[in-house]
Amino acid sequence: MLNRENAIGLILLVMCAAVALVLLYSIATGTRFQYTGPSWLATALVILFIGASIYGFVSRPGRRWPWQRNEPRDPGQPGR
Repeated sequence: MLNRENAIGLILLVMCAAVALVLLYSIATGTRFQYTGPSWLATALVILFIGASIYGFVSRPGRRWPWQRNEPRDPGQPGR
């Protein structure tokens, strides 16, 4: 489960969980969240995400899902 191919998905999952926790806290307490950190952080995260996406597409251009391979089908195995 925790291999290199799932890294970007796990990073996005952690980021979404952090945002969800902040929003739930904001809803529960009735406060409005205001980010007071460095302004370059959002730009850096966007650049990192776009760069990682491009790297993923360029590094393995011919990759296919296991069920999309051009293998002959065995008529004795249903669902394949």
